[in-house]
Amino acid sequence: MSNSLIEELPKIIKRGRKEAQKILEGISDEKKLTLQTNELVFPSKDEFGFFKDEIKNSNEKSFNKLIYGDNLLAMQALIAGDENTQSMRGKIDLIYIDPPFDSKADYRTKIELPDKKIEQRPAVIEQFAYKDTWKNGTASYLEMMVPRLILMKELLSENGSIYVHIDWHVGHYIKLIMDEIFGKNNLVNEIIWSYKSGGTSDKYFARKHDTILFYKNSSNYIFNVLKEKSYNRGFKPYNFKNVDEYQDELGWYTLVNMKDVWSIDMVGRTSRERVNYGTQKPEALLKRIIEASTNEDSIVADFFCGSGTTGAVAEKLGRKWIMSDLGKPACMITRKRLVDQDSRPFLYQSIGDYQKEQYEQSEFKTIRDLSHVIMHLYGAIPFNDDGNSNNNLMQYNQIKQTISKIQ
Repeated sequence: MSNSLIEELPKIIKRGRKEAQKILEGISDEKKLTLQTNELVFPSKDEFGFFKDEIKNSNEKSFNKLIYGDNLLAMQALIAGDENTQSMRGKIDLIYIDPPFDSKADYRTKIELPDKKIEQRPAVIEQFAYKDTWKNGTASYLEMMVPRLILMKELLSENGSIYVHIDWHVGHYIKLIMDEIFGKNNLVNEIIWSYKSGGTSDKYFARKHDTILFYKNSSNYIFNVLKEKSYNRGFKPYNFKNVDEYQDELGWYTLVNMKDVWSIDMVGRTSRERVNYGTQKPEALLKRIIEASTNEDSIVADFFCGSGTTGAVAEKLGRKWIMSDLGKPACMITRKRLVDQDSRPFLYQSIGDYQKEQYEQSEFKTIRDLSHVIMHLYGAIPFNDDGNSNNNLMQYNQIKQTISKIQ
């Protein structure tokens, strides 16, 4: 790319708007994407059918949702709705996203088995989606983010807010994009989440914080004031008139409105909430966000859900939730986490024939091209003989295998 990112940014935003507009214009099409329910998940401890009457008197519109697939397609389906799923356009009070930080990661998931640790690579289609995200560096990352943020704005209610969790890699660019999409005057806070974990260097100050951009959708946004402790000087009582003071093991303090610098520890290695997912965020962080920007009847959404912290906390706080992720390991970890915490029943869904949709939008020209990539990932090579005219026989551990159809 010859131009600087600052020069390219207006073009990136313009292309993103065009892509989002095309999606929004297509939601009334007869061939619109729809959500396909793969499973109605019951909590593990519902041994006696306590939810029986609830299930009997409910339909798919009332359940929380965990959606596997590209969030651009998931949001398209949520906006469109269908006979089983009401349109969520303008109905979500809070969106929190923790997108990848332009780190060029390949998103392998470490899985621990007895006496063994393996790495689970993303599925083939997922790998190419990630590859496309980093294809042209930061520019590709921003291209990925713009249409998604526009669709998120469509999903937000009049009272809604969005929290975008980023770090130093792309924070400055994302803020410019957010100003353009949501309006510069709708920035409520630039929240600093500081923590102790992570490495250090003798080349720069230790990087011990992330940034969370908090934007409102309108002046009618939900905001519940939260309080925090403010310790008195010397930890001694002030004895001011009409000022409530409290005491704990450290000393005397008052309660003040919460500030925008949050010191919350990362999920520790021995923490009970740990699910062994690399980018897992602490429940205390999401609890603070959800309590501040939702009411009890609110719907909360996270379209890069990762380990599922947003839904897990929303569940505990009695909020409805929608989550999605491109990674199958992330969805499976999230599903297990919700079941283990005895959540209410929820739907595990995908977007129509998700793998087929992704194949048709991929760089593969034929099924054979895709089959070769899949077999290459398994370490197979073309089998050379006269009967392999279509080049679709592969050799793996001395076995001939024909690739004729990708399910």
